Amino acid sequence: MIYRFNFYHEKDFEEIEELVFAAYEWEYPIWGLSRHEFSRGLHPAFTGIPSVWERTVGVWRMDGKITACAINEGNDEGDIFFLFDGKERAQEEALLEEMLYFAKTTMSSVRDDRITSYVNLRIPEWNETLQAVAEKAGFHKTDWKERINILPFQDKKFEVRLPEGYSFADGETTPDFYLSNVHMAAFRYGISAVKEGERAFHDLRQMKHYDPKLDLCILDPAKRPVAMAIIWYDEKMPYCELEPLGVAWWERRKHLATAILHEASNRVMERYPKCTGMLGGDQPFYEKTGYVTKTEVPVFAWEEKI
Repeated sequence: MIYRFNFYHEKDFEEIEELVFAAYEWEYPIWGLSRHEFSRGLHPAFTGIPSVWERTVGVWRMDGKITACAINEGNDEGDIFFLFDGKERAQEEALLEEMLYFAKTTMSSVRDDRITSYVNLRIPEWNETLQAVAEKAGFHKTDWKERINILPFQDKKFEVRLPEGYSFADGETTPDFYLSNVHMAAFRYGISAVKEGERAFHDLRQMKHYDPKLDLCILDPAKRPVAMAIIWYDEKMPYCELEPLGVAWWERRKHLATAILHEASNRVMERYPKCTGMLGGDQPFYEKTGYVTKTEVPVFAWEEKI
């Protein structure tokens, strides 16, 4: 089949998002709605690197329609993801060879030695064709797997417990810097490390599927933000997705993360009865709070000294 390649353009965003939605029909996608909108909304200002997608993301068209995409998270960490408009397309060897070549060249990152290029590609277990073509192209399967963890929704609401004096607020009242402050305190970096953190979260709040009612903060007794979570959902998806979740370091072990996840889950269940659960992160905390691992996606690595 004849494909036409183009670098990503902003006008492609929503059409690529249709590839994201398509993947929920045949797998638990490693590149879901939350990763798509979070990467585009937050990372340009957060990383301080503009136009990463325009310079490194590739799209393949047939008859003018986007049928495949090689994408990253809008940073320079070497992690890449392949998207397709159908399961059969994802197993088309000639297309895969072209995408892998683009990944190794234009999408690869460079290690500190300035001579080693590398790429990390998630490949689902079911796609044996892509695994075989990747190995032929010099990739090898690593011991690293990314787990897809989902909290199943039940018929009844989750119990929500907050310490005395703490309260919830959502995106209809919280300023942008409440999110950036909690994120900074949770993930342990200084304000000078991400100078445009507030603007990054402002930009994230402009994304198509951002819902201020599903953008939650926990406020301490003095009404200062100490935890945050944002939920992403479209009714084309079977479950909603969490990205990000953070609790300020001085407020840990008070069960605030569980409280905000349960509050968010209850809000989603009330508004979207057909939603079956919530995607979480790949950390032990999620398993302890009722999340179930649905699948594990292996990571294939390529590295070469140039």
